Amino acid sequence: TPGRRAGRMAWPPPRSEQSEVHEENATVIARVLAVAIDLLLLAAIDAIVIYFTMQICGVTLEDLGILPKGPLLAFLLVQNGGYLVAFTAGGQTLGKMAAGIRVVPTESASLDLGRAFLRELMWFLLAVPAGLGFVTALFSRDYRGLHDRFAGTRVVRAAA
Repeated sequence: TPGRRAGRMAWPPPRSEQSEVHEENATVIARVLAVAIDLLLLAAIDAIVIYFTMQICGVTLEDLGILPKGPLLAFLLVQNGGYLVAFTAGGQTLGKMAAGIRVVPTESASLDLGRAFLRELMWFLLAVPAGLGFVTALFSRDYRGLHDRFAGTRVVRAAA
């Protein structure tokens, strides 16, 4: 009968399960390219936000010092951090999309917001002391930085 035949059919596993074993680690060059694209994009957005803030407040470049730094820095931190966490939770920032790479968890089934937040927080903290946290990406076979190891993630080439 048709119902019995359909029950016995061997369906291929979902794409994520198929590609998990064969995913190739992203190169350091691809990762650096992705970071450069993301930082340029965020810098452009930040400059636009600051420009329009100055226009709304009637402040010139000479008067830039009168802008309240706390709220502006808080806004930029939330904006930039939100971009990185939200896109990383989806697996790719715009820079990673352009470089053809994506972030995947090493063990769990999904890359949730908590893991994405931890990865980006560790990335920021490890970038501050002269990038020392990224040295492991240069010398390990899987190109994982300390931020990837702490968050349980790795960066792989994105499937076309």
